[in-house]
Amino acid sequence: MIKSAARRFILAREGILFLALLLMVIAFSLTVDGFLDAASILRRSRYWVATGMVAAPMTFIIATAGIDLSVGSIVALAGMSLGLLYGDAGWPIAAAAAAAIGVGTLAGAFNGGVSSYLRVPPLVVTLATMALFRGIAMGLSQARSIGGFPDGFRYLDRGNALDLFGAGQYFELPVSLVAMLFVFVFGALLLRRTWIGRFSQCLGENETAASFAAIDVRKMKWALYTAMGTVCGVAALFHTALYGTAKADTAAGMELEAIACVVVGGTRISGGHASVLGTLLGLLIIGMLRYGLEMAGVRSQNVIIFVGVLLIATAVFNEAMAARTGGSK
Repeated sequence: MIKSAARRFILAREGILFLALLLMVIAFSLTVDGFLDAASILRRSRYWVATGMVAAPMTFIIATAGIDLSVGSIVALAGMSLGLLYGDAGWPIAAAAAAAIGVGTLAGAFNGGVSSYLRVPPLVVTLATMALFRGIAMGLSQARSIGGFPDGFRYLDRGNALDLFGAGQYFELPVSLVAMLFVFVFGALLLRRTWIGRFSQCLGENETAASFAAIDVRKMKWALYTAMGTVCGVAALFHTALYGTAKADTAAGMELEAIACVVVGGTRISGGHASVLGTLLGLLIIGMLRYGLEMAGVRSQNVIIFVGVLLIATAVFNEAMAARTGGSK
Protein backbone atom coordinates (compact mmCIF):
# COMPACT_ATOMS: atom_id res chain seq x y z
CA MET A 1 0.00 0.00 0.00
CA ILE A 2 2.87 2.37 0.85
CA LYS A 3 4.54 1.65 -2.50
CA SER A 4 1.26 2.29 -4.32
CA ALA A 5 0.74 5.63 -2.52
CA ALA A 6 4.32 6.67 -3.28
CA ARG A 7 3.87 5.78 -6.96
CA ARG A 8 0.65 7.81 -7.18
CA PHE A 9 2.39 10.81 -5.61
CA ILE A 10 5.34 10.62 -7.99
CA LEU A 11 3.00 10.47 -11.00
CA ALA A 12 0.84 13.35 -9.70
CA ARG A 13 1.63 16.97 -10.55
CA GLU A 14 2.68 17.62 -6.98
CA GLY A 15 5.13 14.72 -7.22
CA ILE A 16 6.57 16.07 -10.45
CA LEU A 17 6.95 19.50 -8.86
CA PHE A 18 8.65 18.01 -5.81
CA LEU A 19 11.11 16.11 -8.00
CA ALA A 20 11.77 19.29 -10.02
CA LEU A 21 12.45 21.19 -6.78
CA LEU A 22 14.74 18.43 -5.54
CA LEU A 23 16.70 18.32 -8.80
CA MET A 24 17.05 22.11 -8.80
CA VAL A 25 18.39 22.08 -5.24
CA ILE A 26 20.87 19.34 -6.14
CA ALA A 27 22.01 21.23 -9.26
CA PHE A 28 22.57 24.48 -7.35
CA SER A 29 24.32 22.60 -4.54
CA LEU A 30 26.83 21.14 -7.00
CA THR A 31 27.45 24.37 -8.92
CA VAL A 32 27.08 27.23 -6.40
CA ASP A 33 29.36 27.45 -3.36
CA GLY A 34 27.52 27.94 -0.08
CA PHE A 35 24.07 27.34 -1.58
CA LEU A 36 23.07 24.46 0.68
CA ASP A 37 23.09 26.39 3.94
CA ALA A 38 19.89 25.66 5.85
CA ALA A 39 20.20 28.68 8.15
CA SER A 40 20.72 31.03 5.19
CA ILE A 41 17.78 29.54 3.27
CA LEU A 42 15.48 29.86 6.29
CA ARG A 43 16.50 33.49 6.77
CA ARG A 44 15.77 34.12 3.10
CA SER A 45 12.39 32.36 3.39
CA ARG A 46 11.11 35.23 5.54
CA TYR A 47 10.87 37.26 2.33
CA TRP A 48 8.57 34.65 0.79
CA VAL A 49 6.01 34.67 3.60
CA ALA A 50 3.67 37.48 2.55
CA THR A 51 3.60 36.31 -1.07
CA GLY A 52 2.98 32.75 0.05
CA MET A 53 0.09 33.74 2.29
CA VAL A 54 -1.53 35.64 -0.56
CA ALA A 55 -0.90 32.81 -3.04
CA ALA A 56 -2.90 30.30 -0.97
CA PRO A 57 -6.33 32.00 -1.36
CA MET A 58 -5.33 33.10 -4.87
CA THR A 59 -5.42 29.39 -5.72
CA PHE A 60 -9.15 29.27 -4.96
CA ILE A 61 -9.86 32.44 -6.96
CA ILE A 62 -7.97 31.24 -10.03
CA ALA A 63 -9.72 27.88 -9.67
CA THR A 64 -13.00 29.75 -10.29
CA ALA A 65 -11.45 31.26 -13.48
CA GLY A 66 -11.13 34.56 -11.62
CA ILE A 67 -8.14 36.75 -10.82
CA ASP A 68 -7.17 39.35 -8.24
CA LEU A 69 -4.64 41.94 -9.35
CA SER A 70 -5.17 44.19 -6.33
CA VAL A 71 -3.60 42.04 -3.60
CA GLY A 72 -0.33 44.00 -3.49
CA SER A 73 -2.27 47.24 -3.14
CA ILE A 74 -4.45 45.75 -0.39
CA VAL A 75 -1.33 44.68 1.51
CA ALA A 76 0.05 48.22 1.17
CA LEU A 77 -3.25 49.80 2.26
CA ALA A 78 -3.63 47.48 5.25
CA GLY A 79 0.00 48.05 6.26
CA MET A 80 -0.39 51.79 6.02
CA SER A 81 -3.59 51.62 8.08
CA LEU A 82 -1.61 49.75 10.73
CA GLY A 83 1.10 52.40 10.75
CA LEU A 84 -1.28 55.35 10.89
CA LEU A 85 -3.44 53.90 13.64
CA TYR A 86 -0.47 52.91 15.79
CA GLY A 87 1.97 55.71 15.00
CA ASP A 88 -0.35 58.69 14.51
CA ALA A 89 -3.59 57.81 16.28
CA GLY A 90 -1.87 56.12 19.22
CA TRP A 91 -3.90 52.91 19.11
CA PRO A 92 -2.53 49.84 20.90
CA ILE A 93 -0.64 47.66 18.43
CA ALA A 94 -3.12 44.78 18.82
CA ALA A 95 -6.08 47.03 18.01
CA ALA A 96 -4.23 48.58 15.07
CA ALA A 97 -3.36 45.11 13.74
CA ALA A 98 -6.99 43.98 14.02
CA ALA A 99 -8.12 47.12 12.21
CA ALA A 100 -5.55 46.51 9.45
CA ILE A 101 -6.97 43.03 8.90
CA GLY A 102 -10.44 44.58 8.83
CA VAL A 103 -9.32 47.04 6.15
CA GLY A 104 -8.05 44.15 4.06
CA THR A 105 -11.33 42.31 4.53
CA LEU A 106 -13.37 45.32 3.45
CA ALA A 107 -11.20 45.79 0.36
CA GLY A 108 -11.64 42.14 -0.60
CA ALA A 109 -15.39 42.35 0.03
CA PHE A 110 -15.57 45.38 -2.26
CA ASN A 111 -13.79 43.48 -5.03
CA GLY A 112 -16.06 40.49 -4.60
CA GLY A 113 -19.24 42.56 -4.39
CA VAL A 114 -18.59 44.54 -7.57
CA SER A 115 -17.44 41.46 -9.46
CA SER A 116 -20.19 39.11 -8.29
CA TYR A 117 -23.28 41.22 -7.80
CA LEU A 118 -22.65 43.90 -10.44
CA ARG A 119 -21.29 41.27 -12.85
CA VAL A 120 -18.14 43.19 -13.72
CA PRO A 121 -15.30 40.85 -14.80
CA PRO A 122 -12.84 40.38 -11.92
CA LEU A 123 -9.93 41.29 -14.19
CA VAL A 124 -11.46 44.73 -14.75
CA VAL A 125 -12.51 45.22 -11.12
CA THR A 126 -9.20 44.28 -9.55
CA LEU A 127 -7.20 46.15 -12.17
CA ALA A 128 -9.14 49.27 -11.18
CA THR A 129 -8.88 48.67 -7.45
CA MET A 130 -5.17 47.93 -7.80
CA ALA A 131 -4.79 51.62 -8.63
CA LEU A 132 -7.58 52.75 -6.28
CA PHE A 133 -6.29 51.07 -3.12
CA ARG A 134 -2.70 52.06 -3.87
CA GLY A 135 -3.83 55.65 -4.43
CA ILE A 136 -5.72 55.68 -1.12
CA ALA A 137 -2.63 54.37 0.67
CA MET A 138 -0.51 57.06 -1.00
CA GLY A 139 -2.96 59.78 -0.02
CA LEU A 140 -3.18 58.64 3.59
CA SER A 141 0.58 58.35 3.95
CA GLN A 142 1.38 61.67 2.28
CA ALA A 143 4.50 60.02 0.82
CA ARG A 144 6.01 59.15 4.20
CA SER A 145 6.89 55.90 5.90
CA ILE A 146 5.95 55.01 9.46
CA GLY A 147 8.19 52.96 11.73
CA GLY A 148 8.87 52.60 15.44
CA PHE A 149 6.82 49.46 15.95
CA PRO A 150 7.23 47.71 19.32
CA ASP A 151 9.41 44.63 19.79
CA GLY A 152 6.34 42.49 20.39
CA PHE A 153 5.12 43.26 16.88
CA ARG A 154 8.55 42.76 15.32
CA TYR A 155 8.48 39.25 16.83
CA LEU A 156 6.24 38.30 13.87
CA ASP A 157 9.39 38.51 11.77
CA ARG A 158 12.27 38.11 14.20
CA GLY A 159 10.75 35.40 16.39
CA ASN A 160 12.07 31.84 16.48
CA ALA A 161 9.27 29.28 16.74
CA LEU A 162 11.61 26.76 18.37
CA ASP A 163 11.95 29.04 21.40
CA LEU A 164 8.53 27.73 22.42
CA PHE A 165 10.08 24.27 22.81
CA GLY A 166 13.33 25.39 24.38
CA ALA A 167 15.37 24.53 21.29
CA GLY A 168 15.89 28.02 19.91
CA GLN A 169 19.59 28.02 20.69
CA TYR A 170 20.19 25.10 18.32
CA PHE A 171 18.25 26.15 15.24
CA GLU A 172 16.24 29.10 13.93
CA LEU A 173 12.76 28.49 12.55
CA PRO A 174 11.09 31.83 11.74
CA VAL A 175 7.66 32.34 13.29
CA SER A 176 6.53 33.94 10.03
CA LEU A 177 7.40 30.79 8.08
CA VAL A 178 5.38 28.64 10.48
CA ALA A 179 2.42 31.03 10.09
CA MET A 180 2.65 30.78 6.30
CA LEU A 181 2.73 26.98 6.44
CA PHE A 182 -0.36 27.06 8.66
CA VAL A 183 -2.18 29.10 6.00
CA PHE A 184 -1.22 26.53 3.36
CA VAL A 185 -2.28 23.56 5.50
CA PHE A 186 -5.62 25.21 6.22
CA GLY A 187 -6.09 26.04 2.54
CA ALA A 188 -5.20 22.50 1.46
CA LEU A 189 -7.77 21.06 3.86
CA LEU A 190 -10.43 23.47 2.58
CA LEU A 191 -9.67 22.58 -1.03
CA ARG A 192 -9.54 18.81 -0.66
CA ARG A 193 -11.82 18.06 2.29
CA THR A 194 -14.68 20.56 2.13
CA TRP A 195 -17.41 21.72 -0.22
CA ILE A 196 -15.64 25.07 -0.56
CA GLY A 197 -12.86 23.49 -2.60
CA ARG A 198 -15.22 21.37 -4.68
CA PHE A 199 -17.51 24.29 -5.46
CA SER A 200 -14.57 26.56 -6.35
CA GLN A 201 -13.33 24.10 -8.94
CA CYS A 202 -16.87 23.52 -10.23
CA LEU A 203 -17.23 27.25 -10.89
CA GLY A 204 -14.05 27.20 -12.92
CA GLU A 205 -15.09 24.18 -14.95
CA ASN A 206 -18.57 25.41 -15.83
CA GLU A 207 -20.23 28.29 -14.00
CA THR A 208 -23.60 27.71 -15.67
CA ALA A 209 -23.65 24.07 -14.62
CA ALA A 210 -22.69 25.12 -11.10
CA SER A 211 -25.70 27.43 -11.01
CA PHE A 212 -28.00 24.62 -12.09
CA ALA A 213 -26.45 22.47 -9.35
CA ALA A 214 -27.85 24.92 -6.78
CA ILE A 215 -24.51 26.59 -6.02
CA ASP A 216 -24.95 30.25 -5.12
CA VAL A 217 -22.31 31.47 -7.55
CA ARG A 218 -22.41 35.13 -6.57
CA LYS A 219 -22.20 34.50 -2.84
CA MET A 220 -19.42 31.96 -3.36
CA LYS A 221 -17.31 34.38 -5.36
CA TRP A 222 -17.96 37.22 -2.93
CA ALA A 223 -16.87 35.02 -0.02
CA LEU A 224 -13.65 34.00 -1.79
CA TYR A 225 -12.63 37.57 -2.59
CA THR A 226 -13.50 38.64 0.95
CA ALA A 227 -11.32 35.85 2.34
CA MET A 228 -8.56 36.98 0.00
CA GLY A 229 -8.77 40.46 1.50
CA THR A 230 -8.60 39.06 5.03
CA VAL A 231 -5.47 37.06 4.23
CA CYS A 232 -3.95 40.15 2.59
CA GLY A 233 -4.55 41.99 5.87
CA VAL A 234 -2.76 39.25 7.80
CA ALA A 235 0.07 39.19 5.23
CA ALA A 236 0.41 42.97 5.66
CA LEU A 237 1.27 42.46 9.35
CA PHE A 238 4.11 40.08 8.53
CA HIS A 239 5.26 42.21 5.60
CA THR A 240 5.38 45.32 7.78
CA ALA A 241 7.16 43.47 10.58
CA LEU A 242 9.74 42.20 8.07
CA TYR A 243 10.79 45.67 6.93
CA GLY A 244 9.98 47.49 10.15
CA THR A 245 8.11 50.27 8.35
CA ALA A 246 4.72 50.85 6.75
CA LYS A 247 4.99 52.35 3.26
CA ALA A 248 2.39 53.02 0.60
CA ASP A 249 4.62 51.85 -2.24
CA THR A 250 5.42 48.48 -0.68
CA ALA A 251 4.36 45.06 -2.05
CA ALA A 252 4.43 46.32 -5.65
CA GLY A 253 4.29 43.31 -7.95
CA MET A 254 3.18 40.92 -5.22
CA GLU A 255 0.07 40.04 -7.22
CA LEU A 256 2.18 38.81 -10.14
CA GLU A 257 4.45 36.79 -7.85
CA ALA A 258 1.44 35.14 -6.19
CA ILE A 259 -0.16 34.31 -9.54
CA ALA A 260 3.15 32.87 -10.73
CA CYS A 261 3.30 30.57 -7.69
CA VAL A 262 -0.25 29.37 -8.36
CA VAL A 263 0.35 28.70 -12.05
CA VAL A 264 3.71 26.99 -11.51
CA GLY A 265 1.95 24.91 -8.87
CA GLY A 266 -0.36 23.40 -11.47
CA THR A 267 -3.57 25.41 -11.07
CA ARG A 268 -5.04 26.15 -14.48
CA ILE A 269 -5.26 29.87 -15.20
CA SER A 270 -8.49 29.14 -17.11
CA GLY A 271 -10.08 27.62 -14.01
CA GLY A 272 -11.02 24.15 -12.87
CA HIS A 273 -8.21 22.05 -11.41
CA ALA A 274 -6.37 23.53 -8.42
CA SER A 275 -3.80 22.46 -5.85
CA VAL A 276 -2.79 24.37 -2.73
CA LEU A 277 0.09 21.95 -2.15
CA GLY A 278 1.16 22.63 -5.72
CA THR A 279 1.07 26.38 -5.01
CA LEU A 280 3.37 25.86 -2.01
CA LEU A 281 5.76 23.88 -4.19
CA GLY A 282 5.52 26.62 -6.84
CA LEU A 283 6.48 29.18 -4.19
CA LEU A 284 9.47 27.07 -3.13
CA ILE A 285 10.57 26.50 -6.73
CA ILE A 286 10.46 30.20 -7.59
CA GLY A 287 12.02 31.19 -4.27
CA MET A 288 14.85 28.68 -4.54
CA LEU A 289 15.41 29.58 -8.19
CA ARG A 290 15.78 33.25 -7.30
CA TYR A 291 18.02 32.42 -4.34
CA GLY A 292 20.24 30.09 -6.34
CA LEU A 293 20.65 32.46 -9.27
CA GLU A 294 21.45 35.39 -7.01
CA MET A 295 23.96 33.25 -5.10
CA ALA A 296 25.52 32.44 -8.47
CA GLY A 297 25.96 36.15 -9.17
CA VAL A 298 23.15 36.60 -11.70
CA ARG A 299 21.78 40.13 -11.72
CA SER A 300 18.27 40.60 -10.33
CA GLN A 301 16.92 41.94 -13.64
CA ASN A 302 18.13 38.76 -15.36
CA VAL A 303 16.64 36.56 -12.65
CA ILE A 304 13.21 37.87 -13.67
CA ILE A 305 13.81 36.50 -17.19
CA PHE A 306 14.35 32.98 -15.82
CA VAL A 307 11.19 33.23 -13.71
CA GLY A 308 9.21 34.44 -16.74
CA VAL A 309 10.42 31.55 -18.89
CA LEU A 310 9.50 29.12 -16.11
CA LEU A 311 6.01 30.63 -15.86
CA ILE A 312 5.34 30.44 -19.60
CA ALA A 313 6.58 26.85 -19.81
CA THR A 314 4.44 25.83 -16.84
CA ALA A 315 1.29 27.49 -18.17
CA VAL A 316 1.72 25.72 -21.53
CA PHE A 317 2.35 22.41 -19.75
CA ASN A 318 -0.76 22.82 -17.55
CA GLU A 319 -3.05 23.49 -20.50
CA ALA A 320 -1.53 20.65 -22.51
CA MET A 321 -2.07 18.24 -19.62
CA ALA A 322 -5.65 19.46 -19.21
CA ALA A 323 -6.31 18.90 -22.92
CA ARG A 324 -4.93 15.35 -22.78
CA THR A 325 -7.07 14.44 -19.77
CA GLY A 326 -10.23 16.17 -20.90
CA GLY A 327 -9.83 19.08 -18.47
CA SER A 328 -10.29 16.93 -15.40
CA LYS A 329 -6.74 17.21 -14.12
